[in-house]
Amino acid sequence: MSREQQKELVFSLERGTLRLTRLIDNLLESVRIESGQLGIRHQNVSLAEVIEDADALIGALLNQRRQRLELEFADDLPAVDGDGPRLTQVFVNLLANASKFAPEDSVIRVGASHQRDTVTAWVEDEGPGVPELETGSIFERFSRGPGEEPEPGGLGLGLWIVKSIVERHGGAIAARRTPAGKTRFEVQLRVARE
Repeated sequence: MSREQQKELVFSLERGTLRLTRLIDNLLESVRIESGQLGIRHQNVSLAEVIEDADALIGALLNQRRQRLELEFADDLPAVDGDGPRLTQVFVNLLANASKFAPEDSVIRVGASHQRDTVTAWVEDEGPGVPELETGSIFERFSRGPGEEPEPGGLGLGLWIVKSIVERHGGAIAARRTPAGKTRFEVQLRVARE
């Protein structure tokens, strides 16, 4: 086996392991949500740090598909009121979803801005989107896009978990196509009180 083949095998194993870990995490989280055990701690959380943590957990998938993460955070972005590990899980799921549906060698943009007492964060990719994007049905439990997914799929829990965690933070999530034809997920969270 050549060095290049060995490298490809290791990347493939790493990617499969990450996918399996995400699937197990999502299954466990869905059980916690259903049983009412999903507690949210209220702390001052830096979204930039949340995205950094999410990138550290999912970066191998982005690297494997030669996708680049671009950050667009407002300089004066305040902390949000939330649970850091839970918000990291939100962005891990959103980034994994973006990576899965966006083409290889593409850019995934993550950003955030604020108005008054609300911070809006987004994850935007160059994927084709799905018809259910605007209706919000993609956030339903076990919802999967029509047709073939680009990779072996999950169970349709990731976006449902994202919505459940965001709503338990008192926030909201929406998905849409941008005028430039990108798929954008927007998460609204409350600004932390000093």
